Amino acid sequence: MNRNLLLVSVLVASMMLATRVSCQTSGDEAARLIEQPPKTQLNQVRVSARLGYNITARLDNVGIPASQSFPQPPPPRDPNQHFVSATGVGYADGYVGIDESGNLPGPGETDPRSFYWGYANANQIAGGALLLTHSSSGTIFGGFKNDPQAGVEINYSRQLGVSDNSTWGIEGGLTYTSLDLNSRGIVDPRVLSVDAFPLGGVVPPAAPYAGTYEPGPFGSPSIVATPTRYPVNMEASFDASIYGLKLGPYFQFPVTKRLAFALNGGFALLLSETEFTIRQSVAVASPLNSSSTLKSSEFVALPGAYVGGRLLLTVSDSVNVFTGLEYESTGHHSQTLGTKRINLDFWNSVYWTFGVSYSF
Repeated sequence: MNRNLLLVSVLVASMMLATRVSCQTSGDEAARLIEQPPKTQLNQVRVSARLGYNITARLDNVGIPASQSFPQPPPPRDPNQHFVSATGVGYADGYVGIDESGNLPGPGETDPRSFYWGYANANQIAGGALLLTHSSSGTIFGGFKNDPQAGVEINYSRQLGVSDNSTWGIEGGLTYTSLDLNSRGIVDPRVLSVDAFPLGGVVPPAAPYAGTYEPGPFGSPSIVATPTRYPVNMEASFDASIYGLKLGPYFQFPVTKRLAFALNGGFALLLSETEFTIRQSVAVASPLNSSSTLKSSEFVALPGAYVGGRLLLTVSDSVNVFTGLEYESTGHHSQTLGTKRINLDFWNSVYWTFGVSYSF
């Protein structure tokens, strides 16, 4: 009986020990599915493609104040009178106003005519009409973009510490993005347009010419004061080679045995060499057509910050593949070309990256 009791005791003890060992083994295997032992390689280089989104621009017309238009209309001799535009708008290269007669039609005519007109250049006379350019402040294209903007990125990171199987350190990167924004269309005539005033058979005086409020002693030439308005077709493009610098900390956490998630963020700086091009045309021969392509280049620096996250899949002890998203805010840039100004917005840029890393 004692021998049977001893045998049973041995069997029970053996079963309990086996159960305990089995439980420990299962727990260790489960832990190993998530735990990623810290690697001995402290350095990592990442190379990735980079696609930028939500980089937008707005094109404005700066406009020309009436005080800067040429030629300026001579003021009336009567101090109680002043210049009044016959169309209610100002022009950059001349004027047509309401004269002393109130723009009465000529004999046998119904269209109003004005002696109070002037122009700056000989090329404004075309097709029996005087062409004047209306240019006021306003938006030409409210927002244009061409997503995605392609680029590349190279990063170097250095592991500085380990905590509960997670790692942390510092990283720096160089980025390059080729920016190509463009838009085209018909400009709002209230912002930019060309008005054609019929000469009505009048031979215009040589430019520059400035007619007066009161007809001259020998009879000043008068023109029809009701114009035909022609809209402006415009194509605008903004090209830039944008180089970026990034520096900040990172934190990497294990998800499974081969998958990890990393957070990063810090200081960002964009260095950009830009080219701003405008092509414009009008359906009538106009001074706007004589300089249809305008270009301007500038070099700018935009500081800001970034924050992002990426998923890393282990391929081997030294190689990972990864993909991630990054939010970057580096402000905005304005660039002026003649009477046009482009406002480029980098406040809320988002970048998708994917590539490969090597640890050593």
